[in-house]
Amino acid sequence: MKTAFWLMFTAFLRRLSYLFRLKRLKLNFLLVLLVFIGIIGAIALSNPLPIPATEVKLATILPQADRAVLFYFDGLHPEAIDRFNLPNLKRLQAEGTTVEKAIMTFPWHSTTGAYGEIHTTSLPNPITMAGNLFLRPNQKMLQDMFPRNINTAIATGSKAYDSIASGFEIVNLLDVSDAELTDIILETLERHDPKFYRIQLQDVGRAGFKVINATDGTPWQADIWHPDSPYEEAAREADRQLGRFIAKMEELGRWDNTFFVFMADGQSRYGWHVPMDEESWQTPMIFHGANVKAGYTIPYAEIIDVVPTIAQALGVEPPNSGSGSGRVLEEIFLDRPETRPNLPRRMLRFNEQIKEYLLLTAELRLLSVRDPRADNILMRERNARIDDAPPFLGIEQIDRWYETGSFDGLLERNEAALTYLREQLIRFKAKAISG
Repeated sequence: MKTAFWLMFTAFLRRLSYLFRLKRLKLNFLLVLLVFIGIIGAIALSNPLPIPATEVKLATILPQADRAVLFYFDGLHPEAIDRFNLPNLKRLQAEGTTVEKAIMTFPWHSTTGAYGEIHTTSLPNPITMAGNLFLRPNQKMLQDMFPRNINTAIATGSKAYDSIASGFEIVNLLDVSDAELTDIILETLERHDPKFYRIQLQDVGRAGFKVINATDGTPWQADIWHPDSPYEEAAREADRQLGRFIAKMEELGRWDNTFFVFMADGQSRYGWHVPMDEESWQTPMIFHGANVKAGYTIPYAEIIDVVPTIAQALGVEPPNSGSGSGRVLEEIFLDRPETRPNLPRRMLRFNEQIKEYLLLTAELRLLSVRDPRADNILMRERNARIDDAPPFLGIEQIDRWYETGSFDGLLERNEAALTYLREQLIRFKAKAISG
């Protein structure tokens, strides 16, 4: 190879010297050329080229985790960790960062209408996986951001999560107990090392559903905290299964470089995730990993922030960006500044708007029983061509949220509709009193 290269190089010099009629100066030309190359090389070594801006950016990102796990207990109330003193979750809190108030979208679980046509599970689940409030058909989720030769996995204790399972390489959607599902998860870990693993234990949510739907006369009906409620034992069992998972990851030598996120799927103290109860809007949220601050608490986060943060930890692009997307929770990582003060709490405000809208329209409907003119206010609010305020975009218009262009735009539009309803209701009541 070297001989061939040298022959080509000398041939090039002969041709060059011929063209410039420098045959008599072949040797001098070669010496000059070698000296010139040496000078250029020395300059390059002593003055390296500046790193492009994109490389500077990459040099300042966090060290990448080897893998990420998003682990759920369906229906775990945020207070359950302390009330029941759940040891494995308490360990995660001590070794990681806890969110004091983590907010989900309004926990609507409709399987009809525009939303029901694209998703089989409750609203917070696809929004979390997309990292974006504005849901659309065939929207990218985190699992779609990995090459096909990279293992990703999902395991849930219910088949209801089918619509967020597309794109995973290893899929286990099974109507089984938490213990049975964990057996399958541990077996999967023995054979594979998923880059991203979404896990959802379901029995806590099932217990909450049983509580709110208990028959009249049941001592623990609509009270998950009742000492005889099945809820506590379900929470303890889920924590035991989490302990099995952590132990297996430690045994396999994977735990220390795993970015781990714990969440739940909303729970009211009355049981299940009843939308009008503000407790159902909250989820416990814990981050754990080698680059995560230990024993630390941040005041606020939203479910749309989870996937961008996981993507940052793994060094991959988030599935969505721009309007409706969450932010990277930079403050949970080592050597990163604390949470910026006065961060907007958009999702909390959005949920409050939906609740107020449902209450205002319910009051107007009740008034219309006695005075049908109240229906006129409801119809005018729904008609975008009458009055200045456009219609409110609530849980029946999930597929249209993106029309507002941004989360702030959605809030502004809904606030205008609420202002209209409030004012009209006050005027209607005043007229009823006066006349």
